[in-house]
Amino acid sequence: MEKSTEKLVQALNHDLEKEMAAIVRYLHHSFIVFGPNRGPLVQMFRAQATESMTHAIQLGEKITALGGHPTVKVDQVFEPGFQTVEDMLSEDLRAEKLQLQLYCDQLKEFGDSNLPMKLMLEQIIVAEQTHVDEMEKYLRPSNKDLIVLGGKARKG
Repeated sequence: MEKSTEKLVQALNHDLEKEMAAIVRYLHHSFIVFGPNRGPLVQMFRAQATESMTHAIQLGEKITALGGHPTVKVDQVFEPGFQTVEDMLSEDLRAEKLQLQLYCDQLKEFGDSNLPMKLMLEQIIVAEQTHVDEMEKYLRPSNKDLIVLGGKARKG
């Protein structure tokens, strides 16, 4: 295996460990969320776990296509015990931002020389950015900062 391919496989295995951890974290949150909004939050957490599984599958398949061996390691998952919904969402937002940055860095490193890798990373980056946006919306306390001008909402 070429040195550059080896480096790419290492990076993808690192991503795979993070995506496997995300699956565990989101499923765990779906188990421990309570309150009147439990139903929609369980659905959201499980949808995020499914999305992470989709990314993990993509990464594992790409690793084997490159001649590598996908890791079975799972990145450490923070388990503090009791968490509020806000704690869970904040934890997920931090993790999503870190993963998004990791994918962006890898796109810069590997994207120019490998078009299929570039396209795969770009697709994952779009999904990760959507996750970040959604988590930020969940954590926003209200729409009080939005200003309506000419029938369109604008942030003030």
